[in-house]
Amino acid sequence: MVHRRHEAFRLVAREGAAFPAEGIEADWRETRVRDEADVNDQVRADVERDGYSLFRIGLTFADLPEG
Repeated sequence: MVHRRHEAFRLVAREGAAFPAEGIEADWRETRVRDEADVNDQVRADVERDGYSLFRIGLTFADLPEG
């Protein structure tokens, strides 16, 4: 899914699962359904642990925390 106002933000959620309680479902639009094999290992681990993975496209090195 892509956030409607902040398009750099992506949300991957388990199919059939309830929308994450921290978010507002109407703020997101579905872009496509992926097979589990078409998702990278970190996203898959996040979805397995939390039921979703939230991330941002277009980060820069300046966005990395120091240390």
